[in-house]
Amino acid sequence: MPQNSFGVHLSYASVDRGDGTDPRPAARDVLSLLRVPAGVRNATAAWDDREEAVFAIPVTDDGHVLTLSRQDTIESSLSVSELKAAFEEKGLTLWLDADEDAISFDPVEEPVDELIDDSVEVGADEAEEAAIDPALFAAPAVQVSAFSHRGPGVARILSTARKMTIDHRESGDWSLQQFETSEPTGDWSTSAAEVPVIELNRAETAVWFEVTVGSGGPIPFWTDTERDTLLVLDIEAIGVPETAEIYRRLLTEGDGSRDELLEIAAVVRLDVDAAHRALMPEALGGVIGAQARERAFLASFGVAPDLIDAAFDRATAPAARRFLPVGWRTAVRETAIAGVGEFTPLTRRERPLARLGEALRRRPAVGLALSLGEFAAGAWVTSRTRGVGRAVGLLLVIDAVLDAAISITRIRRGRR
Repeated sequence: MPQNSFGVHLSYASVDRGDGTDPRPAARDVLSLLRVPAGVRNATAAWDDREEAVFAIPVTDDGHVLTLSRQDTIESSLSVSELKAAFEEKGLTLWLDADEDAISFDPVEEPVDELIDDSVEVGADEAEEAAIDPALFAAPAVQVSAFSHRGPGVARILSTARKMTIDHRESGDWSLQQFETSEPTGDWSTSAAEVPVIELNRAETAVWFEVTVGSGGPIPFWTDTERDTLLVLDIEAIGVPETAEIYRRLLTEGDGSRDELLEIAAVVRLDVDAAHRALMPEALGGVIGAQARERAFLASFGVAPDLIDAAFDRATAPAARRFLPVGWRTAVRETAIAGVGEFTPLTRRERPLARLGEALRRRPAVGLALSLGEFAAGAWVTSRTRGVGRAVGLLLVIDAVLDAAISITRIRRGRR
């Protein structure tokens, strides 16, 4: 059968043994004997019977398992049922999804009425629910380091909206916003110029990234998942180079992460090869070390190195601007006083309009003078025209009053 002439996907299957002991060595022997080009996750980690033994097994679209022939060519004659039977002979159970093993349920066989226990009191469930502590179902807090081109204005609004403290740092055209939350925040961007939003999420038991580049929502990446994935077969001993390359690609690209990176690279700047190395198994050329992989993933987007350092060591990082949840009235007032520059994406701060806004913020006296001129122009238009002209004049007057109030507040704060 010609190689690559069939559809195949990488299925993540779990294996267990009835007595709870480590099933990985025996499972690896079964796969090796059948010459299945598979991989084992967490291959060298100490066994914990509370965890699963997970194997990456290539399965064809018609429900067969890839194997290598004696001539090192790829075959697909081994069925999933035959593979499971081989595991059972060794006292192991293989949990691998396949159409031929699907379990059907006919609702006619068991009418719903027969499944209801009339002996249970109606109020029993309500009493049990009342006794359950709601804290058990609360979403765990996650430490988030969000990298993007967002300005501090987004941090102020996000802090108020989510009622959380946010530390904001900038370096070049990149910003880092750090906070603790249990809700997703990757879609908080006001302009396409602010993306990508790359969130490094650190919980008690897991670390992962969420990358947002558009309206499709965040794309998750787990840099630790494939770290300790090892090959079941010796790739160096495979005599057919094409087969060895297919095996390698199955274990490095079979999870679809590279395809997702290519989609991101079509929208924003990204070194796909560098990012992919942070997701590949270490044994197959991936970056070595948990934190090194996280740093490499961030660096592949061109994130400023000092902000990456700050994400991993806040104690030695330069001081950050801290935004507290202050209520909407205060947040809107402070946003107006800060000026439009705080909402300008960092990649656009050198544009004329953004530079003008920043200049007026730094020189409030000039801004006040311009406001008085605008007020005079608006008053003149209002007194000399009717209809649309009069409405325009009133808008100029109102805008001038607001701008003047903002400039006066800036002057007062500058004297403190």
